[in-house]
Amino acid sequence: MWVYRFLSWITLVISVLILIVIPIYTISSIIMILSHIDFVTILLNVFLLMIELFGFLFAFYLFYMISGAFHFRYQSISQDQNYITAPSFTIIIPSHGTPYSVLKKTIKGALRIEYTHYDIIVSDNGQDPNVTKQLKELCEKHQIQFYHKPDTRGFKAGNINAVLNLTRGDFIVILDSDHIPVPNLLTEFSKAISDKKVGYIQAKVSYRNTQRLYQAANSILYSQFYEVFEAAKEQRGVVLFNGTTGCFRKEVLIQIGGFSEDTLIEDIDTSMKILSLGYEGRYLDFIGSYGLVPETAKAQVAQLWRWAHGACNILRIRLRSILSSPYLGWKKKFELILNAMAFFSGISIVFLVTLLAIMMLNDIPFLRSEFFGFHLGYLMPTLVSISYTLAALLAIIWEKREQNLIIRLLQLIPFYLFSLGAFLFIISGVIEGLLLKNTPLSEGSVWNREIHVIRNSILIFSLSGILIVIGILCISSSFSLFVIGGGFSWLLAPAVLLYEEISTPQIEKGHQEA
Repeated sequence: MWVYRFLSWITLVISVLILIVIPIYTISSIIMILSHIDFVTILLNVFLLMIELFGFLFAFYLFYMISGAFHFRYQSISQDQNYITAPSFTIIIPSHGTPYSVLKKTIKGALRIEYTHYDIIVSDNGQDPNVTKQLKELCEKHQIQFYHKPDTRGFKAGNINAVLNLTRGDFIVILDSDHIPVPNLLTEFSKAISDKKVGYIQAKVSYRNTQRLYQAANSILYSQFYEVFEAAKEQRGVVLFNGTTGCFRKEVLIQIGGFSEDTLIEDIDTSMKILSLGYEGRYLDFIGSYGLVPETAKAQVAQLWRWAHGACNILRIRLRSILSSPYLGWKKKFELILNAMAFFSGISIVFLVTLLAIMMLNDIPFLRSEFFGFHLGYLMPTLVSISYTLAALLAIIWEKREQNLIIRLLQLIPFYLFSLGAFLFIISGVIEGLLLKNTPLSEGSVWNREIHVIRNSILIFSLSGILIVIGILCISSSFSLFVIGGGFSWLLAPAVLLYEEISTPQIEKGHQEA
């Protein structure tokens, strides 16, 4: 459609303009700041400027991704029909702590795949002997290879690596233990894997447990990843593996020594190691499996904490190899680095609002220029809000769901508000990731951090309340409503978590069925 080409061009221009604005805004702001004589005012405004720069970079990244997603749909990329004749696949299903009822559905789904040359390996490192016993019996019944890893070293990556030498296929498919594959998954993979420069392929994933408002709203996060970010990365060959429903060239995995056990997000880290060697990651615009979103808000926040920790961990340990890779152009390097910095965005807004409140309370000016009466201090949060909302909106429009579009669009509101509040819970993940704490190699490291709901929620409620009070007391300030709005926007996530803590939500029926 020509309209997609036009929108791709428009959003690309916006992203380029943001890049042009960043140095101009930085220089003009520094000149204005240094013209002030008060040291505290200079210090706080410089700190604000650093926060703004992170936000500007994220706004650029989002508009750049949106442009790429429009371009993907304009191109209508077709798969290579001259595919390998019946390549062989091995499906690895890593399991840790997944209920047997869920595992059973996943395995039976894998057995229903309509393809000839494939085998299945279930690799279990769970600590429940009853589940392990049931799982082993089910695998023996269906002549599936079963392996029990007695320890959890390396977490999911270690679980996969433990069985790599048992695989018989030329291509390795990773399928999470709660994802039911579609029957033609391997057929679609075989159409897209023929190019030798392709190291791996990521298929789209949809979700089957989105009946509750909380789950439906937060499934937008996953739709965003596939419909916008992965689609945008396709044209540059820098698609990232998202942990499940991906297909890897076995020889490439062997070349990099298996899945990365260095970070808590082995999927992204493994992707970056493969990309740094000159291979490409491709995107398959096809729903390859139906999984489960986290059952509770607490589980969702714990997952976000792990993602934030892992991304910042990757930024520390992979930055040099990305920058020094002779196979990656500067655009790809810049994109991969920005991808690892994504969680700085929401946290930059948190620090921006908090610092502004402190400055308002102490009558310290926010030293930025005005443009036709518009204070440029609003520019960064405005661009971030517009780009983030637009990405979510496009994901809703493009995703393949039976749900009414209007209802789905209304779910954007709780999704947006929950996301804003959730950022406050994951600040520690960003810090620990940058400091290389709680990595898989650390003593006593954990996969998903246990969230201290009551303590953290009280802290967030207190911070929000203080900001709202400061905003009201300083109502004459041009930023008072911005600070008040920030305080209120953070309340939904801790409220949902506290509600869960005192009223255990009903477990999804699918988890109870035997």
